[in-house]
Amino acid sequence: MSLRLHGELAVRAKGVLLLRESGLDEPPLDQETRDKLEELGQLERSIGRTGMLAMRPLMMATARISGN
Repeated sequence: MSLRLHGELAVRAKGVLLLRESGLDEPPLDQETRDKLEELGQLERSIGRTGMLAMRPLMMATARISGN
């Protein structure tokens, strides 16, 4: 799984949460983000549950770095 892809989506999600907290409308989901979400889903399915469990510590570290 691409940690870069996960990090990019985590940063976007954080931005959306900040907009909601500020009372602003969130931007619509663009095609690039849809493509990234689809790619992430495909990667998760290809490595399976065991692979996802092995990646969890790295994904959590990525989330901390990106500010989540």
